Amino acid sequence: MNSLLNVEGNSHSVLFREYEPQLYNIRSHILHFYDNIKNRDLSTIAESNLKELYEIFSELDELGHLDVDSTICEFVLQDPVIRALLPAVHSSYSSYFSLHEIQLARKILDHENPWEILESFSLYPRYENLINTHFQNSTRIEVLAFIGCGPLPVTLLLFSKLYGIHCIGIDKDPEAVALAKSCVKHFGLEKEISIIEGDENMLSELEWNAVLIAALAEPKPRIFQNLHTIIKKKKSENDKPISVCYRSYTGMRQLFYWPVLPEHTRGFRKINEINPSCGANNTLVFLECE
Repeated sequence: MNSLLNVEGNSHSVLFREYEPQLYNIRSHILHFYDNIKNRDLSTIAESNLKELYEIFSELDELGHLDVDSTICEFVLQDPVIRALLPAVHSSYSSYFSLHEIQLARKILDHENPWEILESFSLYPRYENLINTHFQNSTRIEVLAFIGCGPLPVTLLLFSKLYGIHCIGIDKDPEAVALAKSCVKHFGLEKEISIIEGDENMLSELEWNAVLIAALAEPKPRIFQNLHTIIKKKKSENDKPISVCYRSYTGMRQLFYWPVLPEHTRGFRKINEINPSCGANNTLVFLECE
């Protein structure tokens, strides 16, 4: 196997030698994960195989939550071999995330007490912590629009349950929209949560004062560009403050998915960034329209 990094400069060489054993250990786990998913078509995975898939992706989750310093993280993410694998790793994570949500949504729909099932979900505390953090660091949210809500809109369900906020979920996948609508109805929250098929352009036709962009929503450059145009027009008609927040992956969690880059958010000014805590995956970044 080639050297982990083409290290340039004496200072980098010294750092690399100091971290080399840990770096090779991390790299071996990433390669092991890749070997497990490279020949799998996640679009055809049967529900009976999801338990096996969960075990495989648990390895990636552990890697993303490693408590390492920024230097190690940079070495790992800049390694040419790892960089070559990242597109496949990110694509597999996105597919797995969707499969996992669909499975949980169906399980909820088959149960007479949906909150009991949702609250027993192993990642429920992460979601609850994320929503609490978002709410506590936002200006007053009256109606939240969520771009990329997915088939199980946990974020919207919790904003409604915990804070009584009216929500709009937007997703471009018609199957995800149909399942999300069924879930909202099963929770008895049709009056509090609307689910709409479409993309960010739908926001120009709706009333809202806060927007959240999902970490897996794509394409990021277009979403932020269109959102900037919509907000500028909205502010010219009504000068009330608009809360803008996006979820992203930072640090070792960039193994999960591509982070939002500064060039994606041109026209916006960053006003706050909150790193994940309590096991959450997403960094929350708050913006204002320039």
